[in-house]
Amino acid sequence: MTALLLRLLALSQRFVVAAHNFGLLGAFQVLWLYRARIPSQPASIWLKRPRRRFYFRGAADKGVMSHFCKEGYRIRDGQGGHRVRFIVDAGANIGDETTRFRFFHPDATIVALEPEPENFRLLQRNTLGDPKTIALNRGLWSHACRLAIHPGTSNESFKVSEVHDPDGVHDVVATSVGDLMRQFDVSEIDILKLDVEGAERQIFAVKDADWIAKVKVFVFECPDNDAPGTTMAIFDALLRTGSTYDCQLHGENIVLIRRGVPWTLDRDSLFQR
Repeated sequence: MTALLLRLLALSQRFVVAAHNFGLLGAFQVLWLYRARIPSQPASIWLKRPRRRFYFRGAADKGVMSHFCKEGYRIRDGQGGHRVRFIVDAGANIGDETTRFRFFHPDATIVALEPEPENFRLLQRNTLGDPKTIALNRGLWSHACRLAIHPGTSNESFKVSEVHDPDGVHDVVATSVGDLMRQFDVSEIDILKLDVEGAERQIFAVKDADWIAKVKVFVFECPDNDAPGTTMAIFDALLRTGSTYDCQLHGENIVLIRRGVPWTLDRDSLFQR
């Protein structure tokens, strides 16, 4: 009985958040995906905040869509006139976190990277009409290279590896954080969100890591299930910069805010400014 009550409570909490983001009918539609056992099929739903249609692949994207039904995060900026201006969303999938970033930071430029072609197609559709969001069909790595994509059990769980053979088949090209900064002519990245299924190990394993000290906020999940030892490798790379970060946990995310940056992590997850 206790287990059943806990499950009902968790479902109720998800429904309240979903109803705030989608309205009552939309909440029923999305939460139905938790039980759905139908093949992937085109679907869309109207987001109340921001006001736009969001496209997904039915039950095949229920993991991504669950992000709209549970407590999220935002970086509370604006203190002292300091606003978030440049965001990199690496591993953007179909654009759920990109959409959240756009809502909370309406004036920021967002570079959303997604290597998997079907995910990228929906990412493009979900960011269409937003001139300040640039969707790139690329991976993120320690350097510019070519990557092979290895499918996983879901649209979110694929992995990538570098193709070293110059004649080898590759699926997508990769860029580095430093190359992105040079491409978009920025001296700092305000928020770098990483959800790249263990490729974080490669991204931080660079000798020329000047870019690390130029990131104000890091957001990433613990990637050690995909690449053991990665979290410690990330913290070691951060220590070598000499910068200090305030570390907080929010759900599955580790959030690091560079000491001296006048921003805070906001746990009020509903899409409301």
